[in-house]
Amino acid sequence: MSISLDGLRKTLIQQAVAFGQRPLMARSDGDSANLDEGYIPLLVNFTVEDKAAKGLRKLKDQAEPEPPVYFSALEMTRDHAALLLTGETGSGKTTYARYLSFRLASEDGRARSVARNDLGMRQEEAWNTEAFLPLYLEVSPGHSVRSLMEAAVPGLERLLASKAWAGSSDTLLIILDTLENVGAEAVHLLADAAHVQQAYPRVRLLALAEQEAAMGLVPPAPFARFALLPLLKAQRIDGARALAGPDLEATGIGLGAAAANPAHFAMALAAKTKGEVPEEIVDAWLAHVAGDPQAQTFLCGLAYDRLTGTLDEPELLPVTRVRQLLAARHLVDLAPKVAAAAFRTNPPLWAPVIRSLAARLSEASGVATLVDGLIDGDGEAALRGALLASELSIDTALRQRLSESLLHIIQAGALTPSEREQAGRLLSAWGDPRDLEALATVPGGSFTFGSDTHPNSAPPHTVSVAPFRIGLYPVTNGRYGEFVRATKRAWQSPDGLSPERSSAPATDLTWRDAVAFCAWLTDKWRQEGRLSEEEIVRLPTEPEWERAARGDQPDEGQAILYPWGKVWQDDASNSDEAGFNTTCTVGLFPKGRSPYGCYDMAGQVWEWCTTLWGEDMATPSFRYPYRDDGREEKDAGPAVRRVLRGGCFSSGQQKACCTYRGSLEPDGFWRGNGFRIVVAPA
Repeated sequence: MSISLDGLRKTLIQQAVAFGQRPLMARSDGDSANLDEGYIPLLVNFTVEDKAAKGLRKLKDQAEPEPPVYFSALEMTRDHAALLLTGETGSGKTTYARYLSFRLASEDGRARSVARNDLGMRQEEAWNTEAFLPLYLEVSPGHSVRSLMEAAVPGLERLLASKAWAGSSDTLLIILDTLENVGAEAVHLLADAAHVQQAYPRVRLLALAEQEAAMGLVPPAPFARFALLPLLKAQRIDGARALAGPDLEATGIGLGAAAANPAHFAMALAAKTKGEVPEEIVDAWLAHVAGDPQAQTFLCGLAYDRLTGTLDEPELLPVTRVRQLLAARHLVDLAPKVAAAAFRTNPPLWAPVIRSLAARLSEASGVATLVDGLIDGDGEAALRGALLASELSIDTALRQRLSESLLHIIQAGALTPSEREQAGRLLSAWGDPRDLEALATVPGGSFTFGSDTHPNSAPPHTVSVAPFRIGLYPVTNGRYGEFVRATKRAWQSPDGLSPERSSAPATDLTWRDAVAFCAWLTDKWRQEGRLSEEEIVRLPTEPEWERAARGDQPDEGQAILYPWGKVWQDDASNSDEAGFNTTCTVGLFPKGRSPYGCYDMAGQVWEWCTTLWGEDMATPSFRYPYRDDGREEKDAGPAVRRVLRGGCFSSGQQKACCTYRGSLEPDGFWRGNGFRIVVAPA
């Protein structure tokens, strides 16, 4: 079977235009606003500063951090040939996919003013790319991308391989929605989509997945990954104003914390409630749409049956987040073990239900029984149950039991990186029992230094170092915070003193800040007997840093060297491939430890060294071979940059390695720069 180019255009545009007329949310007069009228532009976890910092750059001396200015989902789709967007249940993923399809089919290239933060920053959002044909595909088990394409448009692949497509100016945007439907097969589906893109000209990819289901998903190249953000208050105010709805600033309707979730916001508007917690929203919404208690109970039961799969009615309560909240209310009257058993069948689907159920359980004994059910057994199921249970309101005794599971998740590298990140935050807030000031012993001797993989790192040559000790981890917020409190030194980190970020690397600090910390710690450790009078704490020289990262690994020509070897490994570092786009608790990637046991030497944060670079950002004045030519001068001027090593969370595998060299002025700082200490003879 075949389809013509004109036939393809007609089919896809007809489907996409129909999306614009779908009901989206209720108006204040009781009617429904359609997708075209009610869509609120969604933002992602990527800022203007992040884009600038993909390459290291200068910041003014101790300048006030700029408020974040976020990019929109549409802009990320416009700027990336292959994109994975994740978001929590109810975050608007499907709404965005359908709105984008509608907008492209309508050839709507108008620039629209979009709120970028809650401080009044607004910028225009524009697609400014013509001739895109959106192919919206809802992912389902047992289907490849090619079979989904064939089912949607018979003969599509034959057309893409034809001269007619090669000679056209159209671009096909394949949208893969509800990627969570295929579970662990999602990564294979993305790889299949990448192969389709490689096979045919002018094919772009957009995939969308539920956040909990995508925790362990590492998208293959060329996919970039970003997360949808909750709605800002400014976005909600704009959205209500566009619908001629209530004045949210005057009434407070929909401006509660929980109403930042788009699905919650739609319910809060309909029920005219503020929406501080999800349960408040859904109870008010139920009373609004169902009326009497009996009807409300019946609707909650239907939602539970839809969620368990015993009722197959796609048009009944189509929004998953609504079903989850109603199912939680239904489960209040059942034994907690029922909810725990449901969670084990599909953790991503049922985790939001468990959270809402726990919020409804008024008695501590009910929560304790629920926790017992979640952590019963062993293996990954019990660890996931413990991780979820750790989010609930629990007593001290339960917290102690769960802390052991959280620590195991981190130290064993169990579960997915995103789940370990969550465990790290919880354990940081409760009190991380690890010795985060531990040191690794690095023997002295000669080793291969440098690499031919980048001109600034070449040539590889032999360098000798004396023995030294180096931090197993980068210096953390908790340790740097002690220094700040003791010395009253300025520190402009937005989350440095947050309890759940205590075990993440300290960032937003200059080279001079790091040097001052080392001097303070030298005095402190001498007083505590941890250092002799002949030893000091300082930053590593560039050869010391590389020695600790690569050990005795020889140069391998054009092979990039990592702390674990010369072959890139997934789940070994907090690099751009991990998709966090921020720092995480230290030590979450044990697969990536260096030969001397050091964590996080690839990715996570760029680490300050003592060594000078020069004044030109692109080309070092102090080139290799490394030698005694003044490059370890302590008192160089403010324009002379210092070396940074290791890459950070936004660095790809070419930079998050043992040999790539970065640099920054000694008074510059950024959320991707940190440091680790060395202990050596004075």
